[in-house]
Amino acid sequence: MRNQLDIFDHDPARMAAANRAAAERALHDVQFTATVRQERHEYYVGEAERWEHLAAHSARALDSKESQA
Repeated sequence: MRNQLDIFDHDPARMAAANRAAAERALHDVQFTATVRQERHEYYVGEAERWEHLAAHSARALDSKESQA
């Protein structure tokens, strides 16, 4: 995941993918205990699901606006 996000141009689908990748990396971070690695994995998966939910709603909103035009 990038160190700093562009707050004016963040894409929910890209953020979801980045959090999925971070979740996988979290399982292999040797500096953490197994319990902490699992907690970090679950956190990143939750964030990915949240971003995916936002992406789905954004896509629906765009689709409805395009159909009205």
